[in-house]
Amino acid sequence: MQIEKNIPMPPRIANRIRLGHIPLGELNSGDSILIECPDSEKDRIIHSIRVRLGRFSTRNPEFKFSSTKVPEGVRIWRK
Repeated sequence: MQIEKNIPMPPRIANRIRLGHIPLGELNSGDSILIECPDSEKDRIIHSIRVRLGRFSTRNPEFKFSSTKVPEGVRIWRK
């Protein structure tokens, strides 16, 4: 292994998903939200949603959620 100098870094790839506002605080127990998306995006979107749900639930422990892939996209339920 050797140290090399003046090797440029590759450009950063923007791989974020922008879902916009999801009204989690407005959901009552038993309510759900459908986020429509193509099959090719479901895995990335559900991962992003689950991270967001975890952060929201940490700040608001009275809120519990469940999420899953459905034929139309991804659905979130408030428990």
